Amino acid sequence: MKKLLFIVPVAVFLISISGCGQVDTGDAGLKTSFGKISSSVLEPGLYWVNPIGGALHRYSLRDTRYDVNMNAYTKDMQQADFQISVIYAVNKTKVVDLHTKWGMDYARTIIEPIVQASLKDVVGQWEADKLVNGREEATKAVMDKVMLAMHETPILVKGLAILNIDYSDVFEKAIEAKQVAAQSALEAKNKTMQVEEEAKQTIVKAKAEAEAIQIRAKALAENKDVIMLNLIEKWDGKAPQTLSLGGEAATMLMPSSGSASSPAPSDRIRR
Repeated sequence: MKKLLFIVPVAVFLISISGCGQVDTGDAGLKTSFGKISSSVLEPGLYWVNPIGGALHRYSLRDTRYDVNMNAYTKDMQQADFQISVIYAVNKTKVVDLHTKWGMDYARTIIEPIVQASLKDVVGQWEADKLVNGREEATKAVMDKVMLAMHETPILVKGLAILNIDYSDVFEKAIEAKQVAAQSALEAKNKTMQVEEEAKQTIVKAKAEAEAIQIRAKALAENKDVIMLNLIEKWDGKAPQTLSLGGEAATMLMPSSGSASSPAPSDRIRR
């Protein structure tokens, strides 16, 4: 009898402990009894759950990453493997709906099919080589479709990224060769434009110089005294070293105006 009085309280205590459950900070909880929801959404804390047929379910409300690996065909029927990363969180106000319709495996049953359908729809509108450089634009288009499709679900999409696009080795080499050819063509075009511009500048410069010569020649022809005026302005006040007598007359080397002596022996009369 004494043993029974001891065992009963211990059993009750152990059953009570086994029926305790905790909802951590950042989570939301639900209690069920024999599979049926028996509570509203539970805040973080310690709760007692009937160990016979009862359970405590916890759903994280934190931002969580889910990766989807899949393949899709481009507009020009090139197959590629994609790795997409989705950042999401559970909508606390819809935890009951989430548990009732999808359960704990909601990421696979909600996020994955929506991301796959959205990506295939977007990628099918792009040619393979253009998708390589247009990844940012394509990512935004996929994100918009995913958010629209997720609107009626308990999932809040926070972000989406296409981490990798992997074509076949043969096709990737073809894309690389095409990009190199396009770059070379652009460089050649720029070089041609540079040569054409330099040629235009040369023509403009030559034309300007020719017009300047014509204008100067015309001015001198119409104003002959300008030549003499220029000579006078440039004269340094010294007598010329040679004197031309005109015609076939001799050209005589004249002495410097600063010397009073006779011409040096080297002075000569040239005929």
